[in-house]
Amino acid sequence: MRTAMRTTGAIARKEFLSFFFAPMAYIVMASFLVMNGFLFSVILAALSQPGASSASPMALFFGGTMFFWIFMILMAPVLTMRLGAEERKTGTLETLLTAPVSDAEVVLGKYMGALAMYLALWLPTLLYGLVLSRFSEVDWGTVWTGYLGVFLVGVFFLAVGLFTSFASRNQVVAAILAFGILILLILISILSFLTTDPLWKGVLDYMDLWGLMQNFGRGVVDSRAVVYCVSGAALFLSLAHQALQARRWK
Repeated sequence: MRTAMRTTGAIARKEFLSFFFAPMAYIVMASFLVMNGFLFSVILAALSQPGASSASPMALFFGGTMFFWIFMILMAPVLTMRLGAEERKTGTLETLLTAPVSDAEVVLGKYMGALAMYLALWLPTLLYGLVLSRFSEVDWGTVWTGYLGVFLVGVFFLAVGLFTSFASRNQVVAAILAFGILILLILISILSFLTTDPLWKGVLDYMDLWGLMQNFGRGVVDSRAVVYCVSGAALFLSLAHQALQARRWK
């Protein structure tokens, strides 16, 4: 067990550090921070207008706008598309598979490396709350629940991206497939408003990531969101594991 954990940790560390050796990583980091900074400034400007909503800026920042979901849909595939597809193309994945490591260790190691990078991207956004606290009172409880929601959505979306990367030979194809799946997951939020059937509405409400994320932004920790995101991540990690196993036996 300890050996497996060390192996998984070593793969995760390698993947995390490898992000910083690719020029694309710095483009992604800069773009993410610029876009989030722009979004936060737009939210502050909108709330400062006469007659504006009394909503918390941080509540709107965490899933309260379409821009948040655009960032998430773009970021997860970008972080994961090379993890399997690019290594299959260059042949380094085959080299890794001949090493004394299990498929599960490879999948979890790469996933944890991508998750660490994802969290590192969000870390500087803590400054928004600190800056805001200099001018108004900030409810840090809702800020932390907002970040919990960001973490859970990332756990889910990165698992989707990792699956498409292992299932594809080309990282562009992997990214497009991940985009498609993630867009479908977000569209469920719209479908929940359109349906009138009580049964389907209950099912779609359970899968409504937009609504669940808004709850986290308001300081409400919804156990449904935790179960849904963790279960979704487990499903796609299992699919990624199967895709890697299929590659090993080809």
